[in-house]
Amino acid sequence: MLGGAPDSPQWLSPDETQRLTCIRAPHRRRQFLAGRWLTRRALAHRHGGTPEDWWLDSPSDAPPAVLRGPIACPSSINLTHSGDTVACVLADAALGIDVEQHDRRVMNTAELAQATLNFAEYQWWSALPAVTQNTEFLSWWTLKEAWIKAHGQSLAPATLRAIEALPTTAKAANARVWRTSDFTLALVGLAASEPLEVAEPGFSGAVQWWQVGSVAD
Repeated sequence: MLGGAPDSPQWLSPDETQRLTCIRAPHRRRQFLAGRWLTRRALAHRHGGTPEDWWLDSPSDAPPAVLRGPIACPSSINLTHSGDTVACVLADAALGIDVEQHDRRVMNTAELAQATLNFAEYQWWSALPAVTQNTEFLSWWTLKEAWIKAHGQSLAPATLRAIEALPTTAKAANARVWRTSDFTLALVGLAASEPLEVAEPGFSGAVQWWQVGSVAD
């Protein structure tokens, strides 16, 4: 959730400070600060030091990377936010993460499904009860966005349709989705057998197992 970051942004790196000055919308500024502070907390939790010990860069078109810290950091970082929710993931390999808040916007789900789902996915989605289709669509949307983030691709309808996400068993999964009453969160690139440490003890949500990949693979 937003909040928790120190009131004074003196803990930001010069790169981040410059980026923050270009963000005019108050809510977007809070998202930026919350995401950067959460990432520092995760780095300190995993690698040591305090959140203030870690400096990040701030590219406009890529995830942040560590500029300075108590140790050389091998972790790749992926960061996401939606509404009042922010999440990040650290890993030794590139992972993708995406979150969508359920009440953030009113979506024309049928139109979006036709534009972004391939044939097999659309068959799964259209067979769902109508009352669940809006929420269930967010599983596909967040999984595809997370895949794009992990692979550095562009967010375009053709790219989204070229990524296939289908429910599967935990044994076959390389992705998982959590759904709470407030948001849907997807993580792509981690097999069910690989350990996942959740650093936010208050987080809980039902997990779904998925297989995600390019249909060209």
